[in-house]
Amino acid sequence: MQIPPINGAAMEIPTCEMSLAELLLHALVMELEATERYKQLAHMMEQTGNRKVAKIFANMAEIEAEHAEKIDAEIKGRSLPMLTPSQYQWPGLEAPENTDSGRLFHLMTPCQAMSLALDNEKRAYEFFENVVGDCTDEQVREMAAEFAVEEEQHVAWVEEWLAEELASH
Repeated sequence: MQIPPINGAAMEIPTCEMSLAELLLHALVMELEATERYKQLAHMMEQTGNRKVAKIFANMAEIEAEHAEKIDAEIKGRSLPMLTPSQYQWPGLEAPENTDSGRLFHLMTPCQAMSLALDNEKRAYEFFENVVGDCTDEQVREMAAEFAVEEEQHVAWVEEWLAEELASH
């Protein structure tokens, strides 16, 4: 992949050199943070009296927790690197599937909460798709592709729930 030339010289974008162990660590952190954020959103919707949306977020928290358990099982017996927070290769400041806590507020509507969830799931999908497209290790690419398929399903679910919520108003 190339970016437009600067001063007449083409520059190469560096390829992803992530190891399988590093990918698994990234995925585990993403799933654990998503689990906590969905629990938080479920609690917020419960407090505002929207039990239907609270249940959706509680279910998403369970799904994310199950993914974390699968990844944790995959990690068992592997030698893992110790990564400091700055060594994670997130496209932003936090894991892609985590909502900035500053965007959460007590009186947010179910549609606002689901829109945040949709953004999270899309970022997670894009993260794994970028690893698939940029990584040099075939094993890492295959695992990232599996994670991307899971995130793509999450995007579809949240889009469906958001459409239902919007139609009910």
